[in-house]
Amino acid sequence: MSGPVTLLLADDDPNIRRCLKHAMECDCKLSVHWEADNGLQAVALAQQHHPTVILIDCQMERMNGIEATRCIRSRDKDVKIVVMSVYYSDRGLALAAGADAFIMKDSGCEVIKQTVHNLLAKETQKSSE
Repeated sequence: MSGPVTLLLADDDPNIRRCLKHAMECDCKLSVHWEADNGLQAVALAQQHHPTVILIDCQMERMNGIEATRCIRSRDKDVKIVVMSVYYSDRGLALAAGADAFIMKDSGCEVIKQTVHNLLAKETQKSSE
């Protein structure tokens, strides 16, 4: 893969978005290009820009992350979607909606970055087979 991987961050808390953006961009292979503060905006940005990876919060206004994941996945089978939540009980719903991974928000930035890299590595492995 040439150049940094493009990411869309979707979280209704601007402090969370800022922290995630900083953590992701400390890694030269990752670049946050778009930010959304609700699920509806995330769907629109995903449709318009086709990011490689989407990090999306489960609980947001206007459209939650589960519904947004379902909408995005129905239009784009290739994008990697990581749903984040403070509630483990959201895991099954997130995966059923089409998320590639589910992360507890308190897992920390390193775990989130590693999850993104693991998803990208799986994709690279698939395409080389």
